[in-house]
Amino acid sequence: MKKKNNKSMTLRWRRTKIIATIGPASDSVKNITALIKSGVNVFRLNMSHGDHEYHKKIFRRIRSCSNKSGTYGAILMDLCGPKIRVGEFDKGSIQLRKNDSVVIRCSSGIGRDGIIISQYRQLYKDVKTGERILLDDGNLECRVVSVKGKDVNCKVTYGGELKNNKGLNLPDTMISAASLTAKDKLDVKLAMELEADFVALSFVRTARDIKGLNKYMARVNKQIPVIAKIEKPEAVVNIDEIINSSYGIMIARGDLGIELPAEEVPLIQKDVTEKARANNRPVIVATQMMETMITNARPTRAEVGDVANAAMTGVDAVMLSAETAAGKYPIKTVAMMDCILREIENYQWNSGSFGDDSGGNLDRPSSRRAIAHAANALAHDLKLQGVLVPTDSGHTAAVLSASRPSSPLLGLSTSMQTCQKLSLHWGIIPFLINKQESQDWKLLSQEICNRCKLTRTGNRVLLVSGFNDDEALNEPVMKIINVKK
Repeated sequence: MKKKNNKSMTLRWRRTKIIATIGPASDSVKNITALIKSGVNVFRLNMSHGDHEYHKKIFRRIRSCSNKSGTYGAILMDLCGPKIRVGEFDKGSIQLRKNDSVVIRCSSGIGRDGIIISQYRQLYKDVKTGERILLDDGNLECRVVSVKGKDVNCKVTYGGELKNNKGLNLPDTMISAASLTAKDKLDVKLAMELEADFVALSFVRTARDIKGLNKYMARVNKQIPVIAKIEKPEAVVNIDEIINSSYGIMIARGDLGIELPAEEVPLIQKDVTEKARANNRPVIVATQMMETMITNARPTRAEVGDVANAAMTGVDAVMLSAETAAGKYPIKTVAMMDCILREIENYQWNSGSFGDDSGGNLDRPSSRRAIAHAANALAHDLKLQGVLVPTDSGHTAAVLSASRPSSPLLGLSTSMQTCQKLSLHWGIIPFLINKQESQDWKLLSQEICNRCKLTRTGNRVLLVSGFNDDEALNEPVMKIINVKK
């Protein structure tokens, strides 16, 4: 009986976080509130759709609903990046047939049979003979035969219907387009104005892309944590420097699975997750997680397995895109994802794998990382009911999160912004406290336990404090506190 109660306390909070994209299917006050109740931790605004007035309205609506619900839902604004598309056709589409010749023209105009207009005007400068050009999410394929002026002459290798404004991918080409576009800069200004919790940078190739965005934000003295989206082959090659330069990582499997062989994507997902965890960076898995629920009331067994596998490999968050933005069942989709994640965490607890610290980098640990490792061991061995972490910036709590403690990780901060930021990190339950409460950590620990109903006789929690952003000033303290009724 004691073991059952302990488990119920420990597993009350889901550790793997859920990100939901807001769109026409979910942007009402009623639906946003329902999404929060169903388990959404972070809301994504896709800047590829909607104008600034729409995003302002929805941003404020999310904040209002989160405040009324007593939660700390974060908001991620996802930048478009240099998404390359074809133009429009005189009849709305053209038919491409295997071995047909087709011209991709880098100029204005309307496409027609045999001629495709590229919205990316530098295409003719970047591509080389023999390189592949993928169209419509990789369903169609051409190879470059020659380049004459601004015309790229191609031969169709996989045909089909090509409609207006479909995507164009260049898996073999080093494109010259900047990762941060003119539209992105305007969207970043909006994100800074609204005080978004995160911005996601699309089509990152090197650390320079991240640094460029940070430099741009620094001009107005307003820094927003940057999530690097991994969806280009160059990003996979440069993953170590990208992880070091960004706040977190999003494995965007849509474009990544087009530009790389599909069979490589699961291994890339596993490798990037491990590297991000080792460097205390939150990692998000995105794209097609429960795509059939856009139109169906139930996911496929393969989708259930995909979500479950992501949780078992230790990602911080899983993301829903069109499922919640435009799907028929946004609330039900989140509820189903929540159910899957909880089932996996229940299994991990029963099998003893819950709280696995294998993702940590202890070869040359910082004092924070060493303390996190020790805290994880104490939480596991003593079956502690919680780990309480006072934090100003959120960094200490993030480091402890990367160690994946088996006990709930309660991040205590006087900053609402920090609480919202911590909503992305695995296992962290944010709590906003006032400065007066923070003067007596033992008393506060008791108060937090009261709020969380952890006051059963014999319950114990671990208080981890004394960290400073300057390692030379660190005076870390770990204290086991017996909780009183």
